[in-house]
Amino acid sequence: MLVATLALLSACASVDEKTGQSAGAASGAASIPNPYLQQEEKAPQAAREKMEKARVLHESGDQTAAASMLRSITEQWPELSGPWLNLGILQAQLDDSVAAEASFRSAIAANDNNVFARNQLAALLREDGKFAEAQAHYREALDRWPDYGDAHRNLGILLDLYLHQPEEALVHYRKAQALEEEPDRQLTGWIVDLERRLQ
Repeated sequence: MLVATLALLSACASVDEKTGQSAGAASGAASIPNPYLQQEEKAPQAAREKMEKARVLHESGDQTAAASMLRSITEQWPELSGPWLNLGILQAQLDDSVAAEASFRSAIAANDNNVFARNQLAALLREDGKFAEAQAHYREALDRWPDYGDAHRNLGILLDLYLHQPEEALVHYRKAQALEEEPDRQLTGWIVDLERRLQ
């Protein structure tokens, strides 16, 4: 299940409107910052302007033009991870999984700490039945940012529904729930279901 919305923000770091801090602080635990969003790297002004144009095109519904704009950014600034990630998300939404996979891999090659790209790539691999590689990418994302709730949720889904490892899935569902600011009803249901099955 890929993220349904494309967050076209800054060209190298902000792929999500989250602050880079986990919501786990709400439970009293110290949050671990997202290493990708904590980096000081700045995109050139021209790249940021093109990213903004791509965002506007996407929001207006012109996905083809948005993808074309993102492709031009990745050609001009291949070292920026964010445009590769956003291009991959858009390609996945346009049902071009081969191109999306290549873009997610390019995002990771440009910035090994891009946990968002690892999560997106893992979800795509899971949909393609490449469960071992998907699991590896979820775990690599969590190695870099242990408080990444979406990666815990998605790894839980993989372990629960595809790899039939309910005990470990439950651990990740619980961690994802603990990182939510408000209880997630879907996660609550999955947790209750697994607890019942494991009794």
